[in-house]
Amino acid sequence: MNMTIRRAMISDAEPIYELCVNELGYHYSKDQVAANIRRLIGDPTNLILVAENSGEVVGFIHAHNHDPIYAPPMKNVVAMAVRADHQKHGLGHMFIEAVENWALEEGACAVRLNSGEHMDEALHFYKSIGYDYIKTQYNFRKMLK
Repeated sequence: MNMTIRRAMISDAEPIYELCVNELGYHYSKDQVAANIRRLIGDPTNLILVAENSGEVVGFIHAHNHDPIYAPPMKNVVAMAVRADHQKHGLGHMFIEAVENWALEEGACAVRLNSGEHMDEALHFYKSIGYDYIKTQYNFRKMLK
């Protein structure tokens, strides 16, 4: 496979949307994904990378600053998805390594992430690359619009 990791562009919105739906189960509109990418790609507190195979986007990762009042600055992986037919070829590791390098360059002390408890393969993957399980949490949301 001829894989390239690069920063996301607005033109990547549709394949990122498809990855969000097909791999992560997030069902928001294409327009929302495109608007978010447009807003975030120029923001230095966010990093959105895509993986291309022969010019086709097959994965992405989105990370941003995590600046809690109770701890030193960290980076937070918001989402990562790799198309099913491209999994187990090292893309996840490449994505995480890129975020870790960004974190080091930015002076962050750690990278954190959340994964659904039903995502058994993801949980095994994160543990295998040195991420420690910290705690189980509830995730709350209140829609305002």
